[in-house]
Amino acid sequence: MGHKNGWMQNDWGFDLSMNDDRKWLKEEIDFLLAEQRELLGRGPSFKIVHRFRMPGSDCLPGEEIFAVFLVHRRHDYHLRLPLALRILFDYLARHPRVPQSAGQIELGIRAEDFYRRHAANGTGRRAVTRNISRSYVRVYAKRLHKALELAFQEARLQIDPSSVLLDAKTVGNELGYQLKANCDWVHIDLTKRDSQPLWGGNCGKQHYRSNSGTSRSTE
Repeated sequence: MGHKNGWMQNDWGFDLSMNDDRKWLKEEIDFLLAEQRELLGRGPSFKIVHRFRMPGSDCLPGEEIFAVFLVHRRHDYHLRLPLALRILFDYLARHPRVPQSAGQIELGIRAEDFYRRHAANGTGRRAVTRNISRSYVRVYAKRLHKALELAFQEARLQIDPSSVLLDAKTVGNELGYQLKANCDWVHIDLTKRDSQPLWGGNCGKQHYRSNSGTSRSTE
């Protein structure tokens, strides 16, 4: 790109004045700032992938929480979450309206059949799950903050993980945890080859459907 008498000539042969170039830069900065404000206001977007769904059903016990992705500008960034953190993330995404204490989270996960029978469709016999005890919730929250931080860095997003996974104190200094995010659920049927079940019999017709909803309206 060359300069001539206060003008710039771009690679397509068109002349752009320095004023036009500064105007373009200002518009780009304004766009990025507006995007940042929107992300801070509504929270980032995530995709939670469930597999081993029985065809024709929706988000029933027996499915596996397979993966969680940060979604930004049509790109997916994998959150490096072990099973316990995938369960915790899914639970908080399903119940976003009110912060929950470690004890409430433990009781809520224990009470829901979805987590008690986690991935049972894939094994054909037993659940593959983790108990989330109240004594470990704070540790898991720190690890989840770290996984969010890594995903934000990969996506080049300037977001504080603590503004997404909130920990709010009650008047009695009890910590409550809340996920501030937009979450969509995508389901892979057990009969789909990409589902990679843990037992034989993956030979039916292939099905793929998605079930989407934001974390603010699922409870």
